[in-house]
Amino acid sequence: MDAMCVDPIVIEARSHVIIVMPSLNSKMVCVKPDTTISLGKFGSFNANEIIGKPFGHTYEIEKGGSIKPHKRSGFDDADITEANNRDIIDNPKAQKLTFEEIEILKAKSLAGDVSAQDIIDSLMENNEGFAMKTEFSKSKYILRKQKKFMKTFIMLETTVFNVCDYFFKSNPFKTRGIRTDTLSQILSLANVYAGARILTVDDGQGMLASALLSRISEGGLVFGVHDGDVGNYDVLRYMNFSTECKERLRTLPWTKLNHIVEPFTEVLPENPTEDEASGYARRLRGHTKLSENIDTFSRGEFDALVISTNYNPKSVIKKLTPHLGGSRMLVVYDQFKEPLLEAFAWLRESPEFLNVQITESWLREYQVLPSRTHPLMNMSGGGGFILSAIHLASNP
Repeated sequence: MDAMCVDPIVIEARSHVIIVMPSLNSKMVCVKPDTTISLGKFGSFNANEIIGKPFGHTYEIEKGGSIKPHKRSGFDDADITEANNRDIIDNPKAQKLTFEEIEILKAKSLAGDVSAQDIIDSLMENNEGFAMKTEFSKSKYILRKQKKFMKTFIMLETTVFNVCDYFFKSNPFKTRGIRTDTLSQILSLANVYAGARILTVDDGQGMLASALLSRISEGGLVFGVHDGDVGNYDVLRYMNFSTECKERLRTLPWTKLNHIVEPFTEVLPENPTEDEASGYARRLRGHTKLSENIDTFSRGEFDALVISTNYNPKSVIKKLTPHLGGSRMLVVYDQFKEPLLEAFAWLRESPEFLNVQITESWLREYQVLPSRTHPLMNMSGGGGFILSAIHLASNP
C-alpha cells in the first residue's frame, strides 16, 4: 500500500509540537536542538530533553531546565457525601497565608526549590473552609490550583485534528474559523480517498489543503488555486509532513488559469558564471513547473471541488465547475450562511447539480465525571456552514 502522510511516532528535531500547559492553554513550538522552550510562569526547559520522546505523555519541569515523567492524577472519583457548602462564607481571610507568603512560594517554585504540589498542600492546610467543603468542591478547588501552579505539560503531535483545534481556539481568523467537526464533515462529503485528485480553493492559510493532503497517498494530488504569485499555505509547515507528501500539493494563481505557456527559449551563455548558471536552472525549473501545473489543471476531471474562499462562492463555483468530473462532490465552507445563499439558489436552478443542501455544524462538549456529567459551561457558538452538491456528468 502506498505511504500516506503519516506523522512521526516520536518527537524529532526541528519538528513542530503542540504543548498543552496546566491552564489548558496551548503553544505551538518548533523543537530546535540546543534551545530553550519557555512556557511563561510554568517554567522553561531545554529542547533536547523532548527529542526522541513519544507524544501524549505528561512531563514535569525540574530545576535546571530538565524534565521528568509526571504521573497524571487518576480518574476523579469524588463521591456524594452529606457535607454541603451552606456554612461556608466567601471570605478572603479564610486563607491564613498572606499574599507575600504565597508570592514567596511561587518564586521558589519557579526557581525549582519548592514543588507545585507543596504549594497546593500549603494552601489547602491553611484554608479554614477547605475541610467543610463537599468532595466535589474540594476536587474543583484542587483542580483550579493545579492549573495555576503545576509545572507540567503534555506534548501533542500536530495531527490535522490537533492543529485545527489549536488554531480554532487561539487564532480562528487564520483558518477562517473552521472547527474540527466541520472539517471532518467536509472530508466526508468530498469523499476524499487515497488516490483522489482534489481541486481546492483554500483562503484559510492551508488548513483545508493540509487536511486533504493527509487523506491521499501516492497517485493522488491536491491542486490549490490561490491569490498572488505564491500561495499562502502557512498551516502546512506545522504538519510535519514528509517532502514526498508536500510535493502532492500543486498550486496555480488565479491569473494563470487560462495562461498559455510559451516554449522556454532562454539560452545559457558560454562559460557562464555560477550565478548565471543557478539563475538559468531556477528559471527553467519554474517554467517547467508552471507548464506542468497548467496542464494538470486543463485536463480537469478532478474527483472533488472543495472551497473555502473570501470571494463570492458563486463566482468561484462557476469558474471551476468545468474542471470537476461527473458524479463528483462540490463542497463549499463558510463561517456565515449569507455568502452561501446566492450560490445555493443558483445550484438549485442549475441542471448540472443534484442534492444541493446547506448544513450548519453544531457541537456540544460534555464533562463526563461521576454524578457530574453535563454540558460544558463555555463552548463555541457556531462551527460554520457547508454547502454541498453532486456534479452531474456532461453529455458526450
